[in-house]
Amino acid sequence: MAGSKGQEPASLVQMIDNLSPEAWYQSPGGRRTLLALAMAAGVPKGARVLDVQCGIGSGSIDLAELYEAKVTAFDDYPPYLAFGRQQAAARGVGKRTTFQAVAGTEAASVIPADSFDVVLGLGGGLSDTLPGGLAGGLAAAATWLANEGILILGDLVTPGPTSDLMRHVFGESLISEQRYFSELESAGFDVVLAFRSSSNDWDQMAETMQKLRERKLDLGTEDERERQKLTTAARNHPELAYLNVAARKAK
Repeated sequence: MAGSKGQEPASLVQMIDNLSPEAWYQSPGGRRTLLALAMAAGVPKGARVLDVQCGIGSGSIDLAELYEAKVTAFDDYPPYLAFGRQQAAARGVGKRTTFQAVAGTEAASVIPADSFDVVLGLGGGLSDTLPGGLAGGLAAAATWLANEGILILGDLVTPGPTSDLMRHVFGESLISEQRYFSELESAGFDVVLAFRSSSNDWDQMAETMQKLRERKLDLGTEDERERQKLTTAARNHPELAYLNVAARKAK
């Protein structure tokens, strides 16, 4: 459990050891990355969390269990939502997690403003699915967060110059790391912690995706499967990296 009043906060290792060994994260870094960012940013007990394009909701479920968070998670793919509800119920946090079928294009009109302490945008959830790309996703997150709310997100970036091939394959979605931080600042966020995923993080994601296939889970629409292939391919290209960030909405 995350530390409560009068107690020393649990270490990252202790927190992970207290959770189910099945961490079904569909992004590099997974559980360890999310909890490290949550600890660094100071996610409060009982936080109101919004999980954008939640997939099967692993981050939602972990925060609901560790921080007693009340989580609203949305995605537009029913099999993911069904899997998430099943996992939340099995881990005893079904009453604290709500999985909603919402398309990214509708999210701005459906999700209320100033209603959350934490917004999750794991696996490119903010930049890939909301209108306006990264800038549009960050603007939406700023609207949904209360003052000094926490944003935790991850995206592919380019740490340095890129080849014509990479620009052709990834198109407008390819953004430099420097511009990524500039976009965060422009949207009114102060970065608390940022780091790139390691080779081991990519390997863990690949293992998770294989286990999900073995469970016969349909891994997204054709477009999403194509994005997953591109994301996985990025592991072997030094021109690309996966950036994980925790930021706080400025006063």
